[in-house]
Formats: sequence, structure tokens, C-alpha cells
Amino acid sequence: MFPAEPRFPPSICLRVTRRCNAACSFCQAPNTDRSTLTLGEMDVIGAVLESRDLSTIKLSGGEPTTRSDLPRIVTAFGLRGIKPVVITNGFRIDAPVFGALRAVDGELKFSVHRPGPDNDLVLRVSSFPRILANMEAARALRVPFSINAVVAPGDADRMKEMAAFAVEQGARKISFVPVVPRGRARARPEFEFDAPGVADVRDRVVELAADLEPYIVVRCIDIRKHDYWVIENDGSLWIERSRDEDDVLIMEKNQLMALGGRIRR
Repeated sequence: MFPAEPRFPPSICLRVTRRCNAACSFCQAPNTDRSTLTLGEMDVIGAVLESRDLSTIKLSGGEPTTRSDLPRIVTAFGLRGIKPVVITNGFRIDAPVFGALRAVDGELKFSVHRPGPDNDLVLRVSSFPRILANMEAARALRVPFSINAVVAPGDADRMKEMAAFAVEQGARKISFVPVVPRGRARARPEFEFDAPGVADVRDRVVELAADLEPYIVVRCIDIRKHDYWVIENDGSLWIERSRDEDDVLIMEKNQLMALGGRIRR
């Protein structure tokens, strides 16, 4: 753990649950316990993050929409001036979630990995028509959304089609995420990228970004290159890296919560 309180980044991910309604073979979430933070605990954490000038909270999981109180979580962070971004597989977004996001200028980030019904093969659940319906609902309600697309070795040729799909659906951004050997993906050697494979993904992102600049933002999220700050479902704060064994524990839940008792005014 860090010997002193670190400088917080402007954006942090919060896993609001470990439950999920899909079973992606390359799921990179860590194998933590099934504990969850209460709304009260999240409110304390929200106060801590607000006092550290956090601008964005990415509400993730598991699948955050499996929490019936997700609208209240969205609202709680939004009212603190922290933009909530719900990272979701996109097939179970209830009206109250849309309403809460719209009320606090929040966003959705759809995790979609193939631009058609074969996305169901990735999620291992029949869902693509519902994903499209929820993207349509987001457009109608003017809730901004973007798309995350995990890229596995051998999938780079799909990237152009995925980017075109994102433009067609009205996404403001698409982020390509080269899979890393974490979580469930760690046990699958077919998900192990070599250096030239990752470089190819990055090069294609540069090309797509230039070609589609008037229509959509295209970027690469590669935690081989950047630390990823996460508050786990048990309340501990970590820096996640490309392999589980390289993760760094910053502070336990009780230490994070204790910061709420000495908030800078």
C-alpha cells in the first residue's frame, strides 16, 4: 500500500457489483468476493472524491444495471458535480436509469464487441436487439453514449466495421481495448497478445481516428501503457495493470472511508 495519501486522478472506476448477467470469455474483472457497497458508503466515498476534485466516476461491475438502486447511485454522484458514466453491456437499462443520467448530464458506455447479432456469441446471452433498442432510447432521450470494444488477437480486422457501427448508432466515441491477461481471460492463452499484435491495434486506431475525425472520436485504451484506478466492490482502492499480480493496493475500504472525516473545506 502507499505510505501516504496519493494524488487522485480526475477519473476513477467504481465497481458497484460483481454480479453480471453475461459471461464474456475475456472478462477482465478480478475475482473478488461478492460484497457490495451500500448507498451510505458510496455517499461517503462520493464526498471524498468530490473533495479531491474528481470529474468523472465510471460505474462498472460486473454489470451495474443488475443493481436496482443504480438510479440513486447515479444521482448521488451527479449531485456532487461528478459526472457518472455507466459502463454496461447494454441490454438491461431501465427507464429510471435513463432518467437519472439525463437529470445529471451523465453518460452511458456500451460494451459491444461485434457489430451485429454475433455479439451474442461474446456475451453468451441473446441480447443484441435489446442493445440496439437501448441505443435508440439513449438517442431519443439525448443521453450521450460511447462504445467500448474489446479486441482479441485475430480480431483487428473487425475494427473498421465496429467503428462504422458506432458512427451509425450515433456514439460520440469508440474506444478499442486490446484484451489483457486478467481475470477470466488469464486462463485463456488465445487472449495473449504479442507486442506486434498490440502495435497493430494501436496503428489501426490512429488510422480510424484520422479517417473518422468529423464523425466520431476513436481511441485506444491499453492498460499496458496507463494505470487504471479502481474502487473495487469491497471498497478498496487499487491501481490495476495488465496482469493481476502487478496491481497495487492503494488503500483498504476503512482507510478510504476515513478520508471522509477530514475532508478539505
